[in-house]
Amino acid sequence: MSGPGEQPDEVDEADELDDVDEVDEVERAEVALAALVGVVDQLASRRPVAARLVAMTGDSSVGSAELAAVLVSDLALTARVTRLANSTFYGLSGRVRTVPFAVTVVGFAAVRAMAATAAAGAGTDGVLPEDVWARSEAAALACGELAPLFGVPAADAFCLGLLAGLGRAVLAHHDPAACRAVLQDAGVRRGGRRALVAAERAAHGVCHTEVSAAALAAWHFPADLTGALQAVDAPPAAGVRPTPWSRCLASALEAVERAASPGAEQQDAGRLSGGAVDEQRLSALAARLVLPPPPPVQPPPA
Repeated sequence: MSGPGEQPDEVDEADELDDVDEVDEVERAEVALAALVGVVDQLASRRPVAARLVAMTGDSSVGSAELAAVLVSDLALTARVTRLANSTFYGLSGRVRTVPFAVTVVGFAAVRAMAATAAAGAGTDGVLPEDVWARSEAAALACGELAPLFGVPAADAFCLGLLAGLGRAVLAHHDPAACRAVLQDAGVRRGGRRALVAAERAAHGVCHTEVSAAALAAWHFPADLTGALQAVDAPPAAGVRPTPWSRCLASALEAVERAASPGAEQQDAGRLSGGAVDEQRLSALAARLVLPPPPPVQPPPA
């Protein structure tokens, strides 16, 4: 009921309906996530080497030589791990030439992150955009660089960046047509990450970072990483509070988006980071990231 000088009761009722819609959205996301975790298991069965690496890297009794011996059975994943070991993050550009050395340089956590992403189908040609791995590596570099500002370990933040895009692969395999439509949408391209997340929720009932969180929780990845992925794009109704990890990831993903799509709508650096990163620093980081331009928009089928 409204009091003197207040708006009519219809306003209160509209607010209540908005609250109900937000709760329904959270419930739909939970149902969608339960189904998509099953998709992850199916995809992993198609990449047995990657799935085995995920299991091996969680075993403290496994050594670098043993891990490298399995890794070389997957040539694409071997190439990505070796390229990552030669990245500027590790300071050994051009000097890592063997697989065992590459495993030692990047560490088990990074190998596990890359194997999990591959097991989720990110290496399947023709399903995902060609820039998926480039974006994952850029997110990892950005997370690692920003980590000290949030008081989190750089190596773990690096892995968090690698893992963020895993859910994109799962969504693409689950519903390729819907995923392509989202990525080709002109409004999504102009609207940046915020528009992408909204479009994914409309198409799939859930966004890619939430899928990443659910998949990695099922694989028993550290709670700090899965919690960050759950929180980074969580809707207000979910009641998930930001953490230093999620703020680090949000800032890094914004830097990647600015590097990949300079004309897209930008989010405020201070808000994303909780004040830890200002606009000048985030823009400078984005300028240092090297990413291919977004693929051209394909005309609709005749």
